[in-house]
Amino acid sequence: MKEKRIVLYWLVSLIFCLGAGRPSRLCHEGYACKDPNWRFVLSDREVKAVLLAGSIGAFQDHPYPVLIQAWCGGVEIRNLSRVGYGASQLRELWVNEVMRNRRIPSPKDGIEMWLWWAGGLNSAGSPHRTNREVWKLFVQAHEAGYRVIGMTLTPWGSLSDRRWGGARGLFTFRNTQLVVEHVLGRLAPKEALGPFLKERPEGDVPWKPEELAEVRVDLFDSPLRDASAPLRDLDEMRRLLMNDSRYRREVKSLSLSASDAQLEKDAMLLAELPRWFLRKDLHAFDAIHPNREGHRLIAMALCPKLPASWKCQCPSKRTQ
Repeated sequence: MKEKRIVLYWLVSLIFCLGAGRPSRLCHEGYACKDPNWRFVLSDREVKAVLLAGSIGAFQDHPYPVLIQAWCGGVEIRNLSRVGYGASQLRELWVNEVMRNRRIPSPKDGIEMWLWWAGGLNSAGSPHRTNREVWKLFVQAHEAGYRVIGMTLTPWGSLSDRRWGGARGLFTFRNTQLVVEHVLGRLAPKEALGPFLKERPEGDVPWKPEELAEVRVDLFDSPLRDASAPLRDLDEMRRLLMNDSRYRREVKSLSLSASDAQLEKDAMLLAELPRWFLRKDLHAFDAIHPNREGHRLIAMALCPKLPASWKCQCPSKRTQ
């Protein structure tokens, strides 16, 4: 029965996002839908924002962009989120539906416009490539006069997911963290871009302002994660790592003392892994997609950081 509900959700999401029939008025209310001829329509909202995300942004049960548009009376949000899209596909969508869209105003005409980035989960398995796309996207947006919001990946996964099982969970966590830390601007270019650093003319010198988001929101380390989940057995985590061929190759070149220290660090991370997953009470239909309450928490994390021009009336914690 659960599997049928999941399939039904994906079918409904795909139909909505592919825009069957005439574009709905919901497209102008923060919901995701496909309309290649889209334009902004709310003349009383002077600030304009374009959201790029994957299936979490395309959620249909009161998603966070709907809440932000309801709380922030100065902004009109166009939600271009797409189910299954990774970073490269989202950047292509930006080029095709924003940069080449002559029906929308230009920041160069004095309109305050924002790129709102919240994607990357569908390509997080290749973190350096994902970071390359995010870096190029931010630069393109700034060159066009847009300001940028960068929201990190949300907590995701479970121990029943093969990507998180055994020693593999360590590498999945590292990949996810690389994407998260880049959006937050905490990594040096070499760490963030890896082999793609050669595409950056400046090399491994500090980021320039136009390469980073003006507003950065950490959703990965936030109330969305299950911070009080029980720890796993540390001895068992050590055994998992020592029996993993990929991990043994990784530490092979280290001295004995350095290898032991790295093992302790990584075993502790594996023991703590459940604390970096999405809280179970926030699951929509799986361990990746937040439910309505999860989307409210996302909106609550972002709202206080938005500029005054958005005219936000953020709910206080006492009214949650």
